[in-house]
Amino acid sequence: MTMGSLSSQDVSSLTPIKIKGRRHRPVPSLRLSEARIVSVTKIAIIENDSEDGERLERLIREIPVETFLVERISVSQLNHQFLREFNPQLLVLTWPKKDGLAQVVALQKTYGDLPLVVIGHCDHPNTAVQVVREGSQDYLPWPDVTSHLLARAFRYAIERHHIDQTLLQRAEGERLVIQIMEHIHESLDLPTILQTTVDEVRQLLRADRVLVYRFLPDWRGVMEVESVLDPWPSALGDVVGDSCFIESFVEKYRQGRIQTITDIHAQAMHPCHRDLLAHYQVRANLVVPIVPEGKLWGLLLAHQCDQPREWQEWEVDLMRQLSTQVAIAIQQAELYEKARKELHDRKAAEAELLYQARHDPLTHLPNRWLFEERVNDAIRLGANKPDYCYAVLCLDLDRFKNLNDSLGHAIGDLFLQEIAERLQRALSPQDLVARLGGDEFVVLLDDIADFDQAKTIAEHLRKRLARPFEVNQYALHSTASIGLVMGNASYSDAADLLRDADTAMYRAKTKGKNRCEVFDSAMYAQVRDRLQMELELWQALERAEFELAYQPIVSLRSQKLQGFEALIRWPRDGKPNISPQDFIPIAEETGLILGISHWVLQSACEQLQEWLQAYPALADAGVTMNVNLSGRHFSQVDIVEQIQTILTVNKLPGESLKIEITESALMENLEMGQSILLQLKAMGVKIAIDDFGTGYSSLSYLRSLPLDCIKIDRSFITQMDSSREDLEVVHTILALAENLKLDTIAEGIENLAQLKQLRSLRCPFGQGYFLSPPLTAHEMDRFIHQHLSDSSLN
Repeated sequence: MTMGSLSSQDVSSLTPIKIKGRRHRPVPSLRLSEARIVSVTKIAIIENDSEDGERLERLIREIPVETFLVERISVSQLNHQFLREFNPQLLVLTWPKKDGLAQVVALQKTYGDLPLVVIGHCDHPNTAVQVVREGSQDYLPWPDVTSHLLARAFRYAIERHHIDQTLLQRAEGERLVIQIMEHIHESLDLPTILQTTVDEVRQLLRADRVLVYRFLPDWRGVMEVESVLDPWPSALGDVVGDSCFIESFVEKYRQGRIQTITDIHAQAMHPCHRDLLAHYQVRANLVVPIVPEGKLWGLLLAHQCDQPREWQEWEVDLMRQLSTQVAIAIQQAELYEKARKELHDRKAAEAELLYQARHDPLTHLPNRWLFEERVNDAIRLGANKPDYCYAVLCLDLDRFKNLNDSLGHAIGDLFLQEIAERLQRALSPQDLVARLGGDEFVVLLDDIADFDQAKTIAEHLRKRLARPFEVNQYALHSTASIGLVMGNASYSDAADLLRDADTAMYRAKTKGKNRCEVFDSAMYAQVRDRLQMELELWQALERAEFELAYQPIVSLRSQKLQGFEALIRWPRDGKPNISPQDFIPIAEETGLILGISHWVLQSACEQLQEWLQAYPALADAGVTMNVNLSGRHFSQVDIVEQIQTILTVNKLPGESLKIEITESALMENLEMGQSILLQLKAMGVKIAIDDFGTGYSSLSYLRSLPLDCIKIDRSFITQMDSSREDLEVVHTILALAENLKLDTIAEGIENLAQLKQLRSLRCPFGQGYFLSPPLTAHEMDRFIHQHLSDSSLN
């Protein structure tokens, strides 16, 4: 069987073939010198009657010039396998004695891609019309059939069928372009659009493989989408590195270059291109660039694998139109993806901002905002469910400031994170723990049984927090003061619950810390009174309503006056006086203590200067003015400058001022306190530790600080005559001070027995009501005058 163009050599014969047991008789042997034969047309005769088939074959042999290769086959034997093997260009049906039109319909339905000519004995015009209407290219009645008529009918049938098929394919191509356009407008699903394109193009062009090839940043490419016909191998997902692909190709493709290869074995090309196509068993190749917005994105490829192929103009135009639509789809998908990513990023940013707005950045616990939301939810739920029970806890770490100041904020932050984790582990999933700021945490106990359960949980948390923490190789200890408030119908806002829990927490602190207190209405009244006192403190400072009292400090052996301690008093018109023990802690917490202390220093130094001028013997005796300094002053960078200014303004030497500081206040900021005390010492100011024995009483800091004096706390002096233990403490402190060469002042001497005991212990100095109560400036004038008159200073 000969296919395609004949060679320039003589055609000695056309070899017969045998299909389905029938022997084919080809046309006689021809030489090119005898006729201008350019091709062989294959015809399959579908016969219902063998005599008609033989007659038709004889007529075909008589056709001049053209060469036909004929195969006869019965209707019952006709199948797709025969057509694939013989590959005819034309089917010729000999009309049966009956059901001829049905055979035409069946052939067109099954083998409609081949042109059909029908030859029959009926010459009725209606027969021809019906046959042609059912899809046949022509109907020839036997009486009219000649070799010349057959040649013309066959040629026209093949040409008309080719035209019809081309028009049909073009129409299908236009339909496909419209379909892809509609799909692009209706959908942003790029993978589906690409897959639909390659599937439809492969079927329409009857290609063996159609691909979408996407370029990678390094100009390699990946076989992104594929439609392939069996038995040809799949290239889907392959990453191709074309060593012949250079930058010049990029620009050519970007400008719309279309490449057509009809036969890789006959067409000139670089060997690496041929090897690449051969690797995928490609014989003919059609390449159209995909260029969205001037950017070379990829290629639309059509492969013919089984034979060479001359790509038609309409096929190239179809691929070009589809590549344009694919480029639009890609651009649209990229814009959508960009918008989707921007939307996702914006939503993620909004979610992150919302998270940050509702959570503590250090511990990642909920903050006040989120906590109050949850508490308000609990309030609403409690209003609708009488049996629903909840509680709020407020926790504040005891002595956290000391830890933070001594070990640094980095360790303090790690410690707070450990606290947060321990609290979360100790609570049920429905409960909520939040950080309000600093070392203050709050807990919502959600859906609990009753008050007893709330109290049990609070105590459990307190004990858990009292256990040691391992933080960055430090073993840290802390306790917590906890306030508890039960939710009830009287609460309508979370802020009120937090306020009352906070109030109970402060009560726990004032009662000694490391305990849990339950809120009651009396606490609210105390808070109200406290707020009122804060307001009045501000007003008293602004109006200079404070006064100073002075308590003498004397030598216990000689009764000589050694100095004065300035003690603040707050007289209030028409109201009971308030003890410093009540308003000084409030002044400490609010920061008013800074202004109050400055006023005390200024007023006490002014008064001392007046007495030194009035009584020169006081200066000769080295009398000092003792002034208490708050631990808050150690956070003031200019406190030394303030004291220096006050001394300069009042023309006092530094030695005339003695600063008293408590152990606990000093230890809150030991490093800064030590620096400030050293600067004061350099000015000549004397330093005394107040209330010694009630705080740390550490030998290490006593040796490292520039101290001049220790004041023994009144609690030991008061119990000294009835408690042997307190007496031993006093004796030990005096021995310690003597060894460190420090002066000692006993506070709170109330009777003669205490005075005698202190004298027997060789305590050098003392003060107390037995010696003299605190006196006003006017009363102290008389006291000084009396002492001078009695020659107590001589």
